[in-house]
Amino acid sequence: MARFLLRDGNKVGAEVSPVGLEVFTYTDQKGQQVHALANVQAERKFLQQVPSKLLPLYVRMEQALAKAVGRGCGSK
Repeated sequence: MARFLLRDGNKVGAEVSPVGLEVFTYTDQKGQQVHALANVQAERKFLQQVPSKLLPLYVRMEQALAKAVGRGCGSK
């Protein structure tokens, strides 16, 4: 399982390949590789590939809000 560092500092472990994502890979003090997501686009692409249950609660809430707002736009 790869470890990713979100731009806000939270770490997420997921079965996602860093290939194709703009990341900075480093080795932490425990000797584990961590892929720091380098920009907003890389983070969005990563979050689309991760099952929501693995994400921090605040990220899941933001995604739910974005979906709810998106559904409400243009509808009367």
